[in-house]
Amino acid sequence: MEADEEVHFEGGSGDRITFLRKVTEIEDGVEVEKTYLFSFNLSGNKDDDLADRLSCVFTMVLLGAFAVYTAFLQFIIHKSPIDCWCPAEFTDSHVEYVQNYCWISYTYYVPPSEGLSQNDEVRRRHLIKYYPWIPVILLLMALMFKLPNVLWRLISNSSGINLGHLARLASDTKEMTWNERQQSIEHTSVYIERWLQLHRKKENAFKNTLCGKRSGNYLPAIYIFIKCLYCLNVIGQFFLLDAVLGQHFYLNLGVDFFGRRRSEINQLGLVEFPRVAMCDFKIRQLSNVQSWTVQCVLPFNMFFESFFFILWFWYAFVAMVTCGSLVLWLWRVFFPINKMLFIEKLLEINPDLRDKEMTKEKLRNKERFYKKKEFRRFVNEYLRQEGAFALRIVQRNSSDVYASDLTAKLWLRFINNFNDK
Repeated sequence: MEADEEVHFEGGSGDRITFLRKVTEIEDGVEVEKTYLFSFNLSGNKDDDLADRLSCVFTMVLLGAFAVYTAFLQFIIHKSPIDCWCPAEFTDSHVEYVQNYCWISYTYYVPPSEGLSQNDEVRRRHLIKYYPWIPVILLLMALMFKLPNVLWRLISNSSGINLGHLARLASDTKEMTWNERQQSIEHTSVYIERWLQLHRKKENAFKNTLCGKRSGNYLPAIYIFIKCLYCLNVIGQFFLLDAVLGQHFYLNLGVDFFGRRRSEINQLGLVEFPRVAMCDFKIRQLSNVQSWTVQCVLPFNMFFESFFFILWFWYAFVAMVTCGSLVLWLWRVFFPINKMLFIEKLLEINPDLRDKEMTKEKLRNKERFYKKKEFRRFVNEYLRQEGAFALRIVQRNSSDVYASDLTAKLWLRFINNFNDK
């Protein structure tokens, strides 16, 4: 490979980000131009909502990018992520040894106004344990944000329907002709109907339990469980960082930052992210053991302080959105009237059903559509909670128009195939 000709960014359709990298390589003495493509989809698999993607996509990318950037700075750009001021009699090999030792051991912060106490417990009360492990910690945190999404994919696939595939089919219809779109909706309605029929209740079946696969509540129950995992994860990471960073300050970092006294902030930054720290080590020379204390500079703490301060507010935002989303989905799932109103809305906005006799009667009598016997059977016995949940996921990842057309197809199939049973 001789040289990169260009590196540029292209925004693909939807939420997909595509990077194109053109390079010139030498193969058998001949210059060959090649393009390397990297593509990343910010919208995930389309079987979740925006609150989920804040955790499993945006936060994971944020943490992963900073972890890679930090590791790149520590181990590639800089010769050493820590610089210690050693006595003049130390040789270069001695200095290298001291810096390597202080890097893998715990340093500690002592305010400039205080002297070094002879009591180790007092002197090392501001112990800095996190400094060499930041890239690893961030990668583990990123994986924790992705874990609920992985569990959702694994468990939801066992339900017999691929919600992400349904949502992608809905998105693809935007570029289809009218006939292709109608054919796609027809095939999707058949697919959903067969899935619903397959999961009808059977007598003496264990899967008919409250959240069993034939209960009609399996997918919504699993989704609520995954929502709870997202909430526990983002809230739990406040406590995790509070324990990892030490000093028990991270829980209140964003709240107390602007109200801190000047005595709590040194001239080089927060006490919890000091730029200058102390390091104790011992050197054994035959039977003689000498104790040394050196002062070291932690240059990356300047970046860590800013990043974790920003991360506190980002976590607070994600926690509020995720918990709000959990409450909203609990409201949607556990109150049957919401399911009725949602399906009614999708049917009412469909132009193919406006001239149907049932809709005309509803308009004449000013009667709510969901009070109709046929409609209640359609929602409670045909779709059930799982069918309504699948339509919600499709609607939130496509459009009201597509979800309305799909619901209308299911309604007509219900009238023709299921209503007389």
